[in-house]
Amino acid sequence: MKKEILKKLRTLKATDTMMKMAGMDVPKVHHYGYGGTTHKYKYGIYLRCQILSGILKVAFFLADEMRKGINRPVYELFINKEDGEFITWDVKKQKWRNAKVDMLEWPEYTWHSGKFINPEGNRSIKRYLGVGNGGYKGIHEYQFSVRADELKQRHRRETGAWDMALEQVPEIPKDFNNWVDKKGMKQHYIFYEYSRKGAEEGYCTYCDKTVPIDKPKHNSLGKCKCCSREVQFKSRGKAGNFYTKDENVYLLQKCEDGFVVREFSARRHYYKGKYENADSAVFEYRRVIYDENLCGQAFYYGLYKNVEQRWIITSVSGGGYYYTQLGMVYTKNLHTLSDKLGRTGLLQMISSLERQDPEIFIENVKRKPYLEQLAKAGLTQLTFDVVYKNNELDIKTIKDLGKALDIDKYRLGRLRSQNGGFLFLKWLKYEKLNLKNICDEDITYLVEHEIEPKHIEFILDRMSERKICNYLKKQYELSKRKPKELLSTWNDYLCMANRLKMNTKLELFYKPKDLIASHDEAVKLSGGSEIAKRAGEIAEKFPDVDSICQSIKGKYEYADKKYQIIVPDKIEDIIVEGRVLGHCLDRSDIYFERIQKRESYIVFLRKTEEPDTPYYTLEIEPGGTARQKRTTGDKQNKDFDDAKKFIRRWQQEIQQRLSADDMKMAEQSAILRVEEFKELRKSQTKIWRGHLAGKLLADVLEADLMECVLCEGGVLDGGKEQEPHLQPA
Repeated sequence: MKKEILKKLRTLKATDTMMKMAGMDVPKVHHYGYGGTTHKYKYGIYLRCQILSGILKVAFFLADEMRKGINRPVYELFINKEDGEFITWDVKKQKWRNAKVDMLEWPEYTWHSGKFINPEGNRSIKRYLGVGNGGYKGIHEYQFSVRADELKQRHRRETGAWDMALEQVPEIPKDFNNWVDKKGMKQHYIFYEYSRKGAEEGYCTYCDKTVPIDKPKHNSLGKCKCCSREVQFKSRGKAGNFYTKDENVYLLQKCEDGFVVREFSARRHYYKGKYENADSAVFEYRRVIYDENLCGQAFYYGLYKNVEQRWIITSVSGGGYYYTQLGMVYTKNLHTLSDKLGRTGLLQMISSLERQDPEIFIENVKRKPYLEQLAKAGLTQLTFDVVYKNNELDIKTIKDLGKALDIDKYRLGRLRSQNGGFLFLKWLKYEKLNLKNICDEDITYLVEHEIEPKHIEFILDRMSERKICNYLKKQYELSKRKPKELLSTWNDYLCMANRLKMNTKLELFYKPKDLIASHDEAVKLSGGSEIAKRAGEIAEKFPDVDSICQSIKGKYEYADKKYQIIVPDKIEDIIVEGRVLGHCLDRSDIYFERIQKRESYIVFLRKTEEPDTPYYTLEIEPGGTARQKRTTGDKQNKDFDDAKKFIRRWQQEIQQRLSADDMKMAEQSAILRVEEFKELRKSQTKIWRGHLAGKLLADVLEADLMECVLCEGGVLDGGKEQEPHLQPA
């Protein structure tokens, strides 16, 4: 429609009758939700229409304006049904509008008022537009259908190519639904009438007939005596209505470009009292069309543009977002696909394992061509592990498959005969690398319990793989704990036993008769499981701490009638000290790192009459300088003043015991301490918690220092002793 021509069409004004009706229509107050009010008329909008030069022209008038004597329209709508076009002239804003009539700006009162058009106009709109309603409603009906057609046309530009590709998908085989019901869905039942004596017969959903049974229990599992299928027994009085779980099934078919993988979801619905006639629902929700080069085009069935349910293009699996959906594969037509799937190994996999995800398999074969060779070599479980468990094989591109897998022909034969997977192969590689010969029975046991070679490294210097398996079997009988869990417990026990100075080279200790009991006893001796675990972590990072502590005991331990300095025997002693006194010693690695480097040591200040009761913890340098002194709550109390004279005597005493190496370490420790203080001042590090919160850490550390100056004449007291401190936790 040409806008210039439309403007020349005569103006339709409100008739005298319409003006009179509007003048007599007194507005009423209208209440709506949340306390809102407006006014309304019997007719808020008046319409007048005429067909001019083949164009339907509709004028819209507002009641408020008509009551003021205004007979000109607010909108003029032009419709050309022949071309399926419509356009509106906004009289007030003097501009053209493409919106439907319901999307134009209307006053609020019109939402609650009626629309008026005379009978003749009503009939004209119905005849011209070919709609079931006249007036405003008929115009909206027509405009909506036009917009819907336009939207379909726009969508068709995108979906047309999809539909062309999908046209080649064949019909579903006639017996497919029956196959799904019998074999595709694995859940089958035997329904029986409860009897105190025990039911003797029931209805098998696989056999579709009454079969003999022997005293079943509701929801128990068993096998049908006729079809030998695994079934679940259901008492008719208790079963009620229920669904089976959704299961995936696959259908592979030839098509023009290559083949299509079709994915279905299936389940049954059993109704109470009608268990012989379950409703089966089989819904196809995904399909991938592959060409001869295995390039796939995937579709899923869903809501398109919030308009219609249809097939929509998507990405093939392989982007990482699509998870594996194993399901039964329809096999009756697979012989027709041998030319299409012959170079994938998928047919061999399906013949060995019916439950597959063909799309995932094909996409993996494209990235890992060696999978075809594995599948055709009969290595079903290994192929499965690579495809569906994301295991990666470092495989060489050579014809000799044994060498390609880093084993040999003998071990390849064992891998095939045992249908070994990725972990079985890992054990064979370990066996070959270490020139061992582990029997298949033991490897199978280890694989069943997900035990890898690295899991038994801790005990291999004392026991063979065969003895390890036998020991795990015996311990399982004692404890009923999983073998892999037992290995972890065994390793923990040996770590604690070593720390407790047991001779773990003796069979009595490395192979206890009752592993769990021995482990629990070691935990008690180590101060508890948490302390043992923390000590193990520290010992792994700083393996020399225990030996260093024991080596310095003779140099640094000292006592008089009131106080004594004790050097801890092992890491556990330091942890317990920190926890009893409630400071950060046991939570920070820095102190253990300093011991490992021999920068500083941890010693305990105790009262001579209470040698086992923690009192103060000291961090000392190799030369005797006390860096830190802490008691309960990370504090230094007034009672420490009495102990200072003892600390000075101790510093003088140990000077006689220090070697030249100790002196060098003391000098280096002092240098590191000074550098640390400088760095702390530069960064303005503060203490954030405790009674010293807000103070500079460097100030607190320097104030706490009891320095020991080394010279030929002995010890000079150059330390500043002010307010006690703690390093921030």
